[in-house]
Amino acid sequence: MPSWLARAKTRAVHWLHAAVVEVEELRLGREVRIEPGVEIRCRRLVLGDGVVIRAGTRIEMADLVIGDYTVINQHCFLSGTGWCRLGHNCWIGHYSVLDSIGTTWIGDNVGVGAHSQLWTHAYFGDVLEGCNFASQRPLMIEDDVWLVGHCIVTPIRAARRSMAMVGSVVTRDMEENRVYAGVPAKDLTERFGPQFTARPPAERRAMLEGHLRTYYERAKPRQRRLAIVDQFDPARPEISQFSLAERRYLKHLYPEEVGFMRYLLPTKAKFLPAPGSDWVGEHLRPGPPVTRSPDGSASDGVSRGA
Repeated sequence: MPSWLARAKTRAVHWLHAAVVEVEELRLGREVRIEPGVEIRCRRLVLGDGVVIRAGTRIEMADLVIGDYTVINQHCFLSGTGWCRLGHNCWIGHYSVLDSIGTTWIGDNVGVGAHSQLWTHAYFGDVLEGCNFASQRPLMIEDDVWLVGHCIVTPIRAARRSMAMVGSVVTRDMEENRVYAGVPAKDLTERFGPQFTARPPAERRAMLEGHLRTYYERAKPRQRRLAIVDQFDPARPEISQFSLAERRYLKHLYPEEVGFMRYLLPTKAKFLPAPGSDWVGEHLRPGPPVTRSPDGSASDGVSRGA
């Protein structure tokens, strides 16, 4: 094939599969990646720094906010008339479904494994004929929760650091740092052990220093503007500072900082932007409540004016 024909074919494929983004109100961070084949239709959309939305994902939501470095993998489906919040450093596995009709709040550092389904409503039957199953409730998933994969989650509250093993059907609230499994999911922490066990500070520091050295060796950044600190020093804006004690970092979006954050995620370490450098944090607060009128139509309370 002649080179000019190959280039033309590449351009045609890219044009045919280009992302479609139809949004009335948009706030976009830096280093955002939206791959070809993505379809986004929202009234309000906020994407934090470093967000990645991979090919084939479809998003149809009224009010969606996604925090820094959250990744939505291939062929996910996000929909709903209520607001939805996904915090920093989240991971949504491929072919997952995320519903927000009853509103969805997902905290920071949350992992949702592939083929999982998160639901906030259950209705289809004819209410006029007496169907008893027509409801919607909020779904709340707190920080560091992990839904391992192929999980089905109803409108519950998953407390921080709780975990549901692969294939779980979660119909009741999950308690902090407890592990659940089964259909329906039951607390099996005594069998599996908790998701988190505290590490000594010296061990955590040694691990992070090792990750930093490895990153420098592999990435070979032009500058080395990263530092592990006990306390932040605002007088040194030329350095991206990472505090183990606070599990936060002073965000400057230097190239090596972005590269190091992506190197650490999703399993090595997770850091949140420190107050003052977290512009998307104010948008991650819950939105207005969703109400349902007597005729069954939903209202999310978001102004529909210009």
